[in-house]
Amino acid sequence: MPSRSATSEGFALTSDKPKSRYARFLLWRNRLLRSASFQKWAARLPLSQSIARQRATDLHHILAGFVYSQTLSASYKLGLLECLKDRIATLDEIAEYCELEKEAAFTLVNAAVAIDLLQKVDNAHWTLGELGASIHGNPGVQSMLRHHDLLYSDMADPAQLLRRRENASLRGYWPYVDGDHNDPAAAARYSELMADSQHLIANHILDSISLTGTSRLLDVGGGTGTFARLAADRFPHSETAVFDLPQVIASIPPKHSQQLRAYSGDMFNDTLPEGFNTISLVRILHDHDDLPVERLLARCFDALPSGGQIIIAEPMAGTRGAESIGHTYFGFYLWAMGSGRPREKSELYRMLEHAGFAGIREKKTHIPALVRVITAKKPNVIFC
Repeated sequence: MPSRSATSEGFALTSDKPKSRYARFLLWRNRLLRSASFQKWAARLPLSQSIARQRATDLHHILAGFVYSQTLSASYKLGLLECLKDRIATLDEIAEYCELEKEAAFTLVNAAVAIDLLQKVDNAHWTLGELGASIHGNPGVQSMLRHHDLLYSDMADPAQLLRRRENASLRGYWPYVDGDHNDPAAAARYSELMADSQHLIANHILDSISLTGTSRLLDVGGGTGTFARLAADRFPHSETAVFDLPQVIASIPPKHSQQLRAYSGDMFNDTLPEGFNTISLVRILHDHDDLPVERLLARCFDALPSGGQIIIAEPMAGTRGAESIGHTYFGFYLWAMGSGRPREKSELYRMLEHAGFAGIREKKTHIPALVRVITAKKPNVIFC
C-alpha cells in the first residue's frame, strides 16, 4: 500500500514493494530526459534531433491546445465559418461580416488557417478548410460548440475542478445528474444535443450491425428517437421503439410521434418494456457511474428474451490513436458533469458478463474515435 513520506521538497509517494526492472528503467529515463545537459547533447546529435524536435512540438501542442479550441469557438461565434460557407471572401468582407477591425480579423483568419478551419486561396482570398467545411455537415459539432463554454469555464481552474466538482458549471447544465428529472428546459437542451449529435454517429453504428425482419429494437435512453428512426429506415422490416423520461418522450415532434412507438419511464428505476429482442444503449453508459450502469445492464438482461441481443455504442477509452479523446477529453468532461467516466472495452466486457450476457464481441466501426460498438447475447435457457 503506497504511503506518503515527508521530504525536503514536501511529500513523496513511497512503496514497500520492490520496483520492477521496467519501473526502474522508467525512473532512470525520466531523470535523463529532464537533465539540461542531456537535452543540449540530444539537440546537437543528428540521430536524435528529429525526435527532440517532435517531442518539443508535441509538448507545445499540449500547451497550446486550449487556444486551438478557443480559435474554433471564436470562428463559430463570430460567424467566420458561416461567412465562408460555399463562398470565397476577402479580408475586408470577412472583417465586415464578423464585425471586427481588419487587424483582428487578420489574426483570426491566420489562426483558423493554421488549424485547417480555413484555407488560403491566394494572397487576398480565403475559404473554408477541410475541417471547417466538415463542421457544416455535422450539426452535433455545432451543438457541442454552443455549450462547451461551460466546460471551458470549469477547465479554467482544473485543480479546483478536481478538488470540488459539485459547483461545476457543466453539472448545473445537466440537472438530471443530481436526480432532477423535472426541468423541461434541461430536457429540451439534452434532447436537442442528442438528436443533433446522433446523426454524426448513427450510420457508423448501423453499418456495423444487422437487424433481421424479426428484430424488434428498443433504444433505451434514446431521446426523441433519432437513432430508432434511422434504424427503421436502414432496416425497414424491423420494428423500432424508444424508451426515455416522460418529459423527453413528450418533446418528440408530432410528425415523428405518429411513426415511432415510444415508452416513457426512468431506465434506472422503472421496468423496461418487454417483447423486444434487441436493446440498444447509444452513448448511455459512459454518462453514468458504475453502480447505475450495472443495474441498467441487469434490467436489460431481465427485459430481453432468451437469445436476445444488447447493443452498446459509445466512444471508449483506450481506443488506439485516440487515447486522448477517451481519458483526457471525456475524462474531464464527465468529471465536470458530475456523473460517469470513460471505460475501456475490457471493463464493459466484465460488466456485461456480470449481468449474465454471453457471446460478447466488438463490431468494427468506420471511425472508432467517434463510436465503438459491442454486442452481446442473453443465453438461451434450457429447461430440464
